[in-house]
Amino acid sequence: MEQDSTLAVGDRSATSRRTLLKSGAAASAAIWAAPSILSLDAVAAAAGSCLVPTRQVDFSRFANSRLPSSFLSDHGSVSITFAISDPWGRQDPSYRGFVFNGGLNGRDNPVVTGMNNARNGNYVDLVFTFSVPVCPTFWLIDVDRASSSWEDTVRVIGSNGAGTINPSAMNVGGAQTVVSANTVRGNTSTSGSNGNVEVVFDQAITRLEIRHQDNSNWTAFQWIAVHDFLWC
Repeated sequence: MEQDSTLAVGDRSATSRRTLLKSGAAASAAIWAAPSILSLDAVAAAAGSCLVPTRQVDFSRFANSRLPSSFLSDHGSVSITFAISDPWGRQDPSYRGFVFNGGLNGRDNPVVTGMNNARNGNYVDLVFTFSVPVCPTFWLIDVDRASSSWEDTVRVIGSNGAGTINPSAMNVGGAQTVVSANTVRGNTSTSGSNGNVEVVFDQAITRLEIRHQDNSNWTAFQWIAVHDFLWC
C-alpha cells in the first residue's frame, strides 16, 4: 500500500525589486529620497499575505529518528512543540512521530503516523504549536484508499487563540476527494505524487491539528505523513 520514491526538494527564494520613496518635504523641493530595496517576501509580509513561502522546518534533520517533543525552526526563530493524541490506542509504536528516512511519494523525510488495527472512525491527532503566529504551507503524504481495505481521511484545523481557522486551500493530488473546507478523503490507491495534498493557511495560526482517521473496515496497518513547513 505504500512504496518509496525519492525527490530532491529545493528551497524557493524570492526575487527583489527596487523602489523610490518620496517624502513630503522632499516632494516640495522636488528631491527624491535614496533608493531602497524591498524583497517580495517583505512586501508580502507587509501586505499580510505570503506570496513566496520559504522552507522553515526541514524534517530531514531528524531523519531515521522520532520527531522531538520540542524543537526550533531551521533558523531558530520559532519554537515548536509536537505531540500525538491517540484516544483509541491504534497508533503503531514504531511509527509514532517517526521521521521517515528517505523518499515517500516523491517527498523527502516526512513525519509519519501509522495506525494498526483501527476500526471505522478511529483516529490519531498530530498537534504542532508555534511560539509565534505563522501561516504554514505543507504537504500531507500518501492520503489514499484501497477498495475493501484502508480509507484515509485527514482533517486539518488551525487556531490562534481567538477561534479555529480552516486552511485557505487543500489542493488534492488526484487520489482524494475534498469532503469539507478542512477535510480530504482518499478515493483511490496510489504510491505516487497524486497521493499528496498541499495544505495552505493564509491566516496566522499558533496551533495546528492534523487528524488521521480510518473510514473503513480495514483492521491492519495504514499511514500518512507530513512533509516540511513553509512560511514567510
